[in-house]
Amino acid sequence: MMKKSFKELVRRFFPSQTTNGPKGRSWKKRIQNPDDQKWFIGMGTAFLLALLLSPSFQLPLREYKVGDIATKEIKSTQDILVEDRRSTQEKRGEAERSVFSVYDFDPNIWTDVENRIRSAFAPPATSMKKAEWEASFRFTLSERDWQILERIKFNPSVGETSLKLIAPLLKRGIVNDKDVLDPDVTRGVSVRNIQTREEKRDVPPFNFFDLKEAKSRLRADADNLSPALGKEAASLAFKLSEHALRPNLTFNKDETEVRKVEIKERVNPVFFQIKRGEVVLRAGERVQEEHLLKIEALKKDKEKSHLFSILIGLALLTFFILATLHEYSTKNIRKISLSTKDLLFFSTTLLGVIGLLKIFYLIADILGGEFLAIPSSSYTYLFPIAAGAMLIRIVINSEVAIAFAILASYFAASLMGNQLFLFIFTFAGSLIGAHKVARCEQRSILIKAGVFIGGANVLMILSYNLMIGTFFKMTLLSDVVMGFLGGLLASVLVLGMTPIVESLFGYTTDIKLLELANMDNPLLKDLILQAPGTYHHSIFVASLAEAGAKSIAANPLLARVSAYYHDIGKLKKPLYFIENAGGRESKHDHLTPTMSSLILASHVKDGVEMARENRIGERIIHIIQQHHGTSLITFFYQKAKEKENPEMDSIDEEDFRYPGPKPQTKEAGIVMLADAVEAATRTLSEPTPSRIKGLVQGKIQKIFLDGQLENCELTLRDLQKIEESFNPILNAFFHKRIEYPILPSLEPNRKKNHEDLDPKSTKTYPFRPKKDKKGGQKDIGRLGTS
Repeated sequence: MMKKSFKELVRRFFPSQTTNGPKGRSWKKRIQNPDDQKWFIGMGTAFLLALLLSPSFQLPLREYKVGDIATKEIKSTQDILVEDRRSTQEKRGEAERSVFSVYDFDPNIWTDVENRIRSAFAPPATSMKKAEWEASFRFTLSERDWQILERIKFNPSVGETSLKLIAPLLKRGIVNDKDVLDPDVTRGVSVRNIQTREEKRDVPPFNFFDLKEAKSRLRADADNLSPALGKEAASLAFKLSEHALRPNLTFNKDETEVRKVEIKERVNPVFFQIKRGEVVLRAGERVQEEHLLKIEALKKDKEKSHLFSILIGLALLTFFILATLHEYSTKNIRKISLSTKDLLFFSTTLLGVIGLLKIFYLIADILGGEFLAIPSSSYTYLFPIAAGAMLIRIVINSEVAIAFAILASYFAASLMGNQLFLFIFTFAGSLIGAHKVARCEQRSILIKAGVFIGGANVLMILSYNLMIGTFFKMTLLSDVVMGFLGGLLASVLVLGMTPIVESLFGYTTDIKLLELANMDNPLLKDLILQAPGTYHHSIFVASLAEAGAKSIAANPLLARVSAYYHDIGKLKKPLYFIENAGGRESKHDHLTPTMSSLILASHVKDGVEMARENRIGERIIHIIQQHHGTSLITFFYQKAKEKENPEMDSIDEEDFRYPGPKPQTKEAGIVMLADAVEAATRTLSEPTPSRIKGLVQGKIQKIFLDGQLENCELTLRDLQKIEESFNPILNAFFHKRIEYPILPSLEPNRKKNHEDLDPKSTKTYPFRPKKDKKGGQKDIGRLGTS
């Protein structure tokens, strides 16, 4: 099923354009197709909403320093992992301190000393001169020491004694000076043999010596030499050892730093999480180091975000939401049947609300804390987002207003940080506003609706603060005031936008209906002057229609105003209608029944044209077009049947029916019933309550059985209520008066006045259709009666 739907969608927007196959419709025709227009509107709306919701259209976060006072609240728009630099630095510093300083041990120094000393006491060194010997073996001796060396004939035991003194010291290791060791050696050092690359760790107290300690140890060991060597030879051995003694442990700074860097890199950073919607910094709070860390993380996250991919993702998600809601509502909710104009108005209103909210949100960020010390969070409650649902309810209907409230609340909450309370706040306010303007028959109703919305906003704000335990915070007063003003602002905005919407989109709202109900309207004035009978008929029908609409909870204002204008088409040929004849000869006497029926039916078409010329509004135009449905013009049909010659020409009933369509709304059905009942009651010679009731009942039954009400959702119970609402008005209109007695003194004047009157002037010619001899009211079962 999904595969099939996808293919249909591809075929819709990417038709085959090959020369061999069938050509797809041109884009011009595609744009003119209402179904395709709705797709284009949906895609355009989704893209524009994605632009408004994307983070690219946001002000940069304000720069703060430690100790500053926050002027507005900062919240995270998504989950972010933030590196705790202090903890990470401490952890890496601890790891760095755990690295032992590297000291290179050079065994070649001992080998070199050993070779030099042994070579110095072996041939041919024994035959060398002093200067040559010193240059060759890098020893310096005084003249006395050289003489001693020559006297003992370069005795090898002196060299071996010297090696015996120096060997333990060099093998343990000698540094130049322990006082200038690397500061980090307090934990220990790593001694590395530069030849074998073997390492061993040495911890305090260290096993190696510095040069000063080594010389002291050397001197002490020299004092303990065997007396057999001789004092002079022992002194010479000590001097040779002292001269050969030098450091063989050197600090390798580069290797130590490399090891520190490596171990620091192996330490994982310490992170903490900022949740979506979490308050990073509250208005009025003193900025701490932790706040700056989080704000910096938010800035970096914005810089790293891929705006193009975010925009595409938002557009796809938004289009999916819009398309899903549209498909579900149009397929499952009967009252949601949006035309292209309705969908365009819906989308324009949604974009306007979210766009204005975006601008308002940016301005609130700038004003936060600067204007009267009101925090930016309070301005959130000031925006009149409920105005959108109110406008939709006034212009279209309540079901569409609910769908709009869902979408507007969702996108508003997304824009302001995905806060659940803001969704509830805006959704509840929108529903209340839409409900209160359901019957906007006076402009004061809009102001009352704003008061109700403001009161609901205050209640929700107080409830929310009680729930989260911040009922006594300083900003609660500003939140409450802004919430109440937001409700009033919504009503003021709707009051100003309604005339603009009516003008741009051609809608007929209840407020427009109030203006059309003014009897100073040129069309109604023309009715009074040119067709007075039709005018009085329309006024009476309006009274009946209003009462009928009230009885079944339809729109009484629409029914009444539509009844005022339902017969304006009779202005084109007023004298062809009996109520305007004024006792004169009927113009139909010289016309064929077919021509007469065409003239009567034409007043519907003429009325639609006149209504469009005078911009009466589509809702009234539809009722003008539907108020006769496809009903039969009985009088002239019967007249034609009487003159019919079956052999020459047969009479088609369809030629004597109104063009329609049948009533599509409850209000259109009510106007049809009121029009028919009012005309029928004019034919009663003695309009008693019982005869009126029977006539009303019969007329409604006849219209019902003719199938004229099958498309307007009027139930049998509704018809019963409408019938019951008609009867009191008709009885009041046809009430009887008592005959007042005339005083004897006025009798002569009365007779004189009677003689001056033309008795024919009061004669009426009721326009009565002949009764159907094949059946009557007794053949039709009564509907809606107990």
